[in-house]
Amino acid sequence: MCGPAATADRQTAVKVLIIAGIVAVNSVWIAISDFGFDTVSGVKAFATAAVLAAVAWFYRVRRPIEKFEALCTETALLLAFSASAATFSYLMTSINLPLVDKQLLSVDAALGFDWIGYVGFVNARPWLGAIFSAVYVTTLAQVALTVLILGMTGNLERMRHFVSAVMLGALICIVVSAILPSAGALGTLRPPADFLAMNQPIVDLDYKQVFFDLRSGAERFISLDALHGLIAFPSYHCTLSALIVIAFIGSGSWFWPVLVLNLAVILSTPVDGGHHLSDAIGGVLVALASWALVALVSRQSAVQAAEAAVEFSE
Repeated sequence: MCGPAATADRQTAVKVLIIAGIVAVNSVWIAISDFGFDTVSGVKAFATAAVLAAVAWFYRVRRPIEKFEALCTETALLLAFSASAATFSYLMTSINLPLVDKQLLSVDAALGFDWIGYVGFVNARPWLGAIFSAVYVTTLAQVALTVLILGMTGNLERMRHFVSAVMLGALICIVVSAILPSAGALGTLRPPADFLAMNQPIVDLDYKQVFFDLRSGAERFISLDALHGLIAFPSYHCTLSALIVIAFIGSGSWFWPVLVLNLAVILSTPVDGGHHLSDAIGGVLVALASWALVALVSRQSAVQAAEAAVEFSE
């Protein structure tokens, strides 16, 4: 089999291998360490992905509808990857290398950004804080809707590209955050409780405590039913927002609302995610790099598929 279908199958195979590799690493790491894992939560996550994979098989073999098959396949892969990558993030956080927050604060200062001043500005405007909190929590739903919209509108190649970039971006953020760990501006500056209470951000100091407990060894149990976002630098929230915007470039009426919404998400990350400005910038750069790398690999794969088609025809 040659052509776009063969290319898509190769991409799917690579994603499956990546997920299998992460699961293998997680399994060995947990087995040889003092970590525990909520097996039931893992079974539930992968069972859902398996059901979607079965539906994809149905729409591929029994009742061929390409866009439904592709949509179910990519959603299944994204769910399985998210479960395995979240576990990997917990394990990597426990490495406990020295924090780089002082350096990130210096970068922010050089850029003229004052976290206390920025959050204080939002705190003084409750309407703005409410908007920021509302948009901040939309990111995961936006990822799902992006896959759905691209799939249902027939933009299958872009949908696959988006899922690949989301996976690559996550792996980059997890590895970088383990090598250059950050507690974020919130976890570093630790403002008074009354300062945080003025706006009640999504991520507070109690939420951040899991990060510190994983580093100290006080937390050693992973459940996919009770996950916390651990990555501060680079901000994976901003990586996802930037990838969503990129995915809708050239899509007409979808682009501008998506752009405005995700600019608001990025602006909200210092407040509701407790991030440094440099975290947000790093997250956007990861998105750009991930999209470009996936595009490069896709072009090379397309060339190889074309060459194989020529050889087959001869």
